[in-house]
This record gives sequence, structure tokens and C-alpha cells, in this order.
Amino acid sequence: MRLKINFEKCTGCRACELACSAKHYQKYSPELSRIRIIKFEDKGTDIPVACKQCVNAPCVTNCPVGALYKDPVTMATLLKKELCIGCGVCVEVCPFSAAALDEDGFSMICDLCGGSPECVAVCPVQAIEYQDIAETEQKKRIVTAERHSDNVLKKWRIK
Repeated sequence: MRLKINFEKCTGCRACELACSAKHYQKYSPELSRIRIIKFEDKGTDIPVACKQCVNAPCVTNCPVGALYKDPVTMATLLKKELCIGCGVCVEVCPFSAAALDEDGFSMICDLCGGSPECVAVCPVQAIEYQDIAETEQKKRIVTAERHSDNVLKKWRIK
């Protein structure tokens, strides 16, 4: 499972950031959110950035102390706080810039709220969805196949 974000729907309300920080830190603080809204004022665009739950997650494989691991049930990246040394390697190696360190220097990576993401629950425009990766990939395959099928039919003038 992973978060699927529809950038075009995001209004920049930041409800997701506040819900995330409240869930994990009992504070309303965008700096403590595991999802971040990047605002482009000049373009009038808001882009949510969140962990993509990489299968071979660089944050997990590069953590020098093994503080990050994949949950066997949700496959979310989780932190063994007692092992984290706050080195920031996870932040440096994240290909999506979705990792950060909290105010105490601990790794902040989306843990999917144990399988019920708060950001999904509070998004007023459903810009964030919690989806099965396999289901999402199958939908992409069908759309691609239909597109190619249409092109083949046009090429050979088959109706």
C-alpha cells in the first residue's frame, strides 16, 4: 500500500500536514509532518511530497545502524527510535526528498499511520488516496494497453 497523490486536486490547505503532526507529535506543526506541501506562489501550485514507500528503500538499506525497517504487514518504513542516531543519512539518500529529521533529530518518514493514514482521512478534496500498489500498477497497464490497442487498430484501419 502507498499514498497516491493527485497534484492537480491539491488546494494547499495543509490539513494533511497538521493531521500528520498531530497524529505523531500531538502538535499542529507543519515542520513535524511527514507529508510536506511545497508551495509555488508564482505558479499558484501546491505539490504534496510524501514517502513513496520504495520496495528497496534507500533510507532503509543505507541506515548505518539499522534503525529503519519495513513493516511486514503494511510494508511502510518504520523507525526503531532507540537505534536512531540522527545522522541524517535517510534524508540524504531519499530520492524524493520525503525524509526529514524531527526537532529531536529522529528520522521522520511516513509510516502510513499503521495502515490508516490521517492525511487521507482529512484531505477535503481527496487529493491523497491510500492505494494498493499492485492495483494501481494493473490500472496503469490497462490504460497503456488500451492506448496501444487503439494505435494498432488505427494503423491497420480495424474497427
